[in-house]
Amino acid sequence: MNASHDEKEYAVKTGGLYIAGIGTYLPQATKVEQAVADGRYDPEEAEDTQLESVCEATDETPPDMAVSAARSALERSGHRPADISLILHASVYFQGLELYSTASYIHRAALGAHSALAFEVKHASNGGMTSLDVAARYLAGESGHSAALVTTADKCCLPVIDRWNCDIGIVPGDGATAMVLSGTSGFARVLSTSTVSDPTLERLHRGDQPFAPYSDPSTPVDLRSRKLQYLGDVELDEFTRRFRAGLKNCVDTALADAGIGLLDVTRFALPHSGRVVLQREYLRGLDIDEARTTWSWGRTVGHLGAGDQISGLGHLMETGALNPGDHCLMMGVGAGFTWTCAVVRILERPSWAAGCPPERSRPRPEDS
Repeated sequence: MNASHDEKEYAVKTGGLYIAGIGTYLPQATKVEQAVADGRYDPEEAEDTQLESVCEATDETPPDMAVSAARSALERSGHRPADISLILHASVYFQGLELYSTASYIHRAALGAHSALAFEVKHASNGGMTSLDVAARYLAGESGHSAALVTTADKCCLPVIDRWNCDIGIVPGDGATAMVLSGTSGFARVLSTSTVSDPTLERLHRGDQPFAPYSDPSTPVDLRSRKLQYLGDVELDEFTRRFRAGLKNCVDTALADAGIGLLDVTRFALPHSGRVVLQREYLRGLDIDEARTTWSWGRTVGHLGAGDQISGLGHLMETGALNPGDHCLMMGVGAGFTWTCAVVRILERPSWAAGCPPERSRPRPEDS
């Protein structure tokens, strides 16, 4: 698949890469109608997004939610902590403390004291999928490394993030996800990954805002205004054209490397956007039916930062929506812009997928 002059694709046929375990931590969800009744969410926005509910954490922290999800994924994977040689943690928002390593905290708290490469991935909402892509290349290219752990976690908090008013067509949800990737075995095989980038679209999330010398907690993040500033100069139709081009290039490359077509995909694990964005950027952009996507799941939890696709695949497995022989296309998109896709073939239904729900117990903070 040929990329245009301003898009660059990076694809890999992963061969013997497996998904061995998935874990999800979700706090309690707030009904959208309640947020509207409380005056927190605009009723017209609610009508446009058609979201049902959004997960809102209370005293849970992103690192501890990630640890909870990681422990579940590791237990389900059948791997020992010592098997994990790479830990990648992706996030969008503040992780609870400046100038420390969230990935190393998750490493110690979830896996214990053994040596592994642990670092954070800051790739906006595409961070979870980027991490999967990086881990696939790492395990494929390094002998002796049998497994990798990918985690995501985010929490929106006032006054910096007003989840109900900070963006257009998307409402952030809180929670964490984890995935164990294995070079030896798993319930699903990753057939291919593909990443495409188009930096000419980066201003959508920057607008006309100048760079500041430090983060000011008294100034709420206002992506809505930044996007409107950008769309004041660039027509929405032009942005949509370029967005769809990057997405289709990424999807087509991943499918070609996997040796299947779009009609061979059973389900699509998409970003958790509102309905208007879903229809404009994904359903119409790829000409796919809503029933084949994770929309019905995503609209009940909100946009989980970098974790939509991992949670989406986990939900599809737990609800029996995917069976052996089925293909799932995991599709990530992040500010910048970047698109990452992975084609997954289901090999078996693991015992944890026999109708058990995602973990909702409170994460346990670790002693320092």
